[in-house]
Amino acid sequence: MLRRNSSPGGLPGTRPVGLDLLTVMAIGVVVFILKNVLHEAVGHGGACLLAGGRAITLSTAHFDCGSESVSSAGVRFIAAAGALANLAFGFGFRQAFRSGRFTRPDVRFFIWFAMASNFFVAAGYPLFSGISGVGDFVDVVNGFEPAWAWRLFLVAFGLVSYLLAVRVSLREMPSLVGHDDPDRLRRAVNLTVPPYLAGATLASVGAWFNPIGPFVIWTSAAASFGGSSAFAWMAQMLRTKWFPDRSDERVDLGRKPAWIVAAIVLALVHILVLGPGLDFG
Repeated sequence: MLRRNSSPGGLPGTRPVGLDLLTVMAIGVVVFILKNVLHEAVGHGGACLLAGGRAITLSTAHFDCGSESVSSAGVRFIAAAGALANLAFGFGFRQAFRSGRFTRPDVRFFIWFAMASNFFVAAGYPLFSGISGVGDFVDVVNGFEPAWAWRLFLVAFGLVSYLLAVRVSLREMPSLVGHDDPDRLRRAVNLTVPPYLAGATLASVGAWFNPIGPFVIWTSAAASFGGSSAFAWMAQMLRTKWFPDRSDERVDLGRKPAWIVAAIVLALVHILVLGPGLDFG
C-alpha cells in the first residue's frame, strides 16, 4: 500500500520508517542479478548474434563472442551493447514507474531500484573505462586517435551521464519517501544503501568462479560497487535545494517472503551456474 500523510509535517505519533530491511535487501539482490543478465546476455550476447558473431561463453561477469567474421564496427557495437541494453531497460523501468499502474509497494520499489541501477551501470561503464583504461568502452574507442583525448572524452561523458542518472533517479524518489523530515531522509537511506551493499556483494561473489581469472573478479567488483556507488550517497542530496519536491506518498514495505526466496534462488543460480560460465561450444 501507499501510505499517505495528511499534512506536510506529518501527524504526531505516526509510525516512522515502515521498511523491512531483509525484504529491501532481497530486492536489491534480485535487481543486481537482473542488471548483470541484461548487460551480459541481452546486451553483449544479443549484439553478438545480431552482428554475426558466435556465442562462446556467458558468465556473471563477461560474455565471450567469437567475432572472427564480425566487422570492426560490429565489434565496437558488441562492446557498447551491454551498457546500451541497461540504458534501454532503465528507460523502460522509468516509464513503468511513472505510469502509475504499479501500486504495490514492493513492486514499486523494485521498479525504481531497477531503473536507477540500470541507469547507473549504463553511465558508469564509459566513466570506468576512461579512468582505468579497461572495460567495454576501451574496445569501443580502440584505434581512435589521439588515444588520450578519447580517454578524456569517456571520462567527461561518463561523469556527466552519471550525474544526470542520479538526478533522474532522485526526481522519481519523492513518492517512495514522503515528505516528513527527518523520516524522509532515513527512509531514503534505507531504500538505497542496504540493497546496494547486498546486491553489489552478491554480484562480486559470483565473479569469484569466473572462467577467466582474478582480473575479472576485480573488474566485476569495481563495476558492482563503483558503478552503483551513487546508492551510497545519493539520499543525502535530498537535503539540497536541487531536490525540493515533496510527495504525500511513501512506501510501507513489510516482510515479503516471496522476494527473499527469489533472491536466494537467483543467488544460487548466479553463483553456481552463471559464475563458472555457460559454455555454448
